Amino acid sequence: LLAGVTGGPVRGLTNHFIPVKPFSTGEKNTELFPGQWKKKVWMSDVGILAMVGALAAAAVKFGVWRTLAVYAGPLTITNCWLVLYTWLQHTDTDVPHFESDNWNFIKGAFMSIDRPYGPIFNFLHHGIGSTHVVHHIDCTIPHYNAWEATDAVKAAFPKHYLYDPTPITKATWRVANKCVAVQKKGNQWVFKNDE
Repeated sequence: LLAGVTGGPVRGLTNHFIPVKPFSTGEKNTELFPGQWKKKVWMSDVGILAMVGALAAAAVKFGVWRTLAVYAGPLTITNCWLVLYTWLQHTDTDVPHFESDNWNFIKGAFMSIDRPYGPIFNFLHHGIGSTHVVHHIDCTIPHYNAWEATDAVKAAFPKHYLYDPTPITKATWRVANKCVAVQKKGNQWVFKNDE
């Protein structure tokens, strides 16, 4: 993100903080931040600088360690949780990955997994872990309709809908241990399972 090398060959260099040349080299029809998005990137930069300033002021007033404990500690825990959540929504031993010539939107959408996060996490996260497949099929479905949409997808596409009833702790352990390397099988990439 800082060096601007994440844009890929189509988009060229794409700096996520300075959306203009020479830091972002995408052409008019392929740039990652076209038109009004450049203004939004600059506004985001102002917000980041304001937050860094507020944290610096807090560190001066309250001390570095207290500021880290109050801000960086919860931020780290939240980010770890979101990474775990996202990882489990998109990774499992039987979920293949496709090359561009064998991929399409709907195939990709069905390669996410709904899991049982339980009533507390479903309430706190509006069910996004347990209704994630429909989010990939149509991200405009509001969370309060996601359960009904999930039931409709299950009924309409029972062979394609992925649900793993494994408890989250066991699923995390399985994914961490078995989803380490991929190998090509036919026209898709699958996790290597040497059992």
